[in-house]
Amino acid sequence: MADESIAPESAGDVPVSTPLHRAAGQLQSALPAGWQVRVVDAEDAPQFSVPILRALLATD
Repeated sequence: MADESIAPESAGDVPVSTPLHRAAGQLQSALPAGWQVRVVDAEDAPQFSVPILRALLATD
C-alpha cells in the first residue's frame, strides 16, 4: 500500500528517482506501522506551488 503511494513515475523501464521521492521512502521507513507517505504534485494540490509530502494514518 505505502510503496504504491511513494513510487516515482517511470521513464520506460527505468524508474525516475527524485530527492523528494527518496525523502518519502526514508520517512516511510521511519514511521510506525499504519502510516503512509504520499508525494502530492503541485497539479494535484493547486494551493501549493511545489510538490509536498503528506504523512497520513492509513484507514482500512
